[in-house]
Amino acid sequence: MKEEKDISRLIGKSDGMTVPEGYFASFAARMADSLEPNSLEESAHAAPRPQSFWHRIRPYVYLAAMFAGVWCMLKMFTIFTSNPTDGFSPSPVLAEALGNEIFVTDYLIDDLDQWDLMDEMMENGVEVRTLFSNFYETDPDQYQSL
Repeated sequence: MKEEKDISRLIGKSDGMTVPEGYFASFAARMADSLEPNSLEESAHAAPRPQSFWHRIRPYVYLAAMFAGVWCMLKMFTIFTSNPTDGFSPSPVLAEALGNEIFVTDYLIDDLDQWDLMDEMMENGVEVRTLFSNFYETDPDQYQSL
């Protein structure tokens, strides 16, 4: 069997990141020399710059834009969610047409299928033999058992 080797002895404990001797001793002095003089101390004694017209009214323009945006958003919500009968005056002709069951069945209800139509015709007295012969153009005697 192979001997287990200690990896830390093979690689070493140094990660290669070292700081030169005395680096932090003079760090603060070198950093202060590389920076510009403090502009805050100088500007405290200087006269304030006059503000332009835009700088004075900018907050009010932003506020007005915000309110205009909210108003437009609410207007769009009311347009899309409003009742479709708003601004619609009821017509007596339309009311009479919607009250007529035949008109509603013929023109408004479009989900009737063939079997519903046959059931309705049979309820109104149409014979099954005649019904099938008219639909499928075959001999009505073929359906005598129906």
